[in-house]
Amino acid sequence: MIQELMIINKAGIALFYHNFVDVNNFDDQQSLASYFDIICRFTKNSFKESLRMLTLDSVIFFFYTHKSNYHLVLKCLNKEINRKLLEDAAESIIESFFKKYSEKLKDFNGEVSHFKSFAKIVQDIVSTKLTDFKEAISVEH
Repeated sequence: MIQELMIINKAGIALFYHNFVDVNNFDDQQSLASYFDIICRFTKNSFKESLRMLTLDSVIFFFYTHKSNYHLVLKCLNKEINRKLLEDAAESIIESFFKKYSEKLKDFNGEVSHFKSFAKIVQDIVSTKLTDFKEAISVEH
């Protein structure tokens, strides 16, 4: 379901990036983060609404904007989307990120390597959320 994840700060910098599918793929996250930040700001300023999803033929980008105006972007396969699950996962991930790195974020100097250790926490949260979702579906049927 979730292929990639990115956390973007208020300056449009990708603080954290994780690829669940191809761990060796490190495309230009900073350019993509800047683009996502711009379109989120544009929708907020022009339409007074938050961008929630950007849909392409094969993928969906799900946007979660935290009250701090940091963005979490999830790249998902288009055919496998569950908005409630994505919302829950995004909220858990961003709250865990702030809890773990609140001091680093206050004194952020552009060094994103501090946040690499968050990958294990992200893996655990996504794994738990997917397991909870699968269990909820089996109970309903």
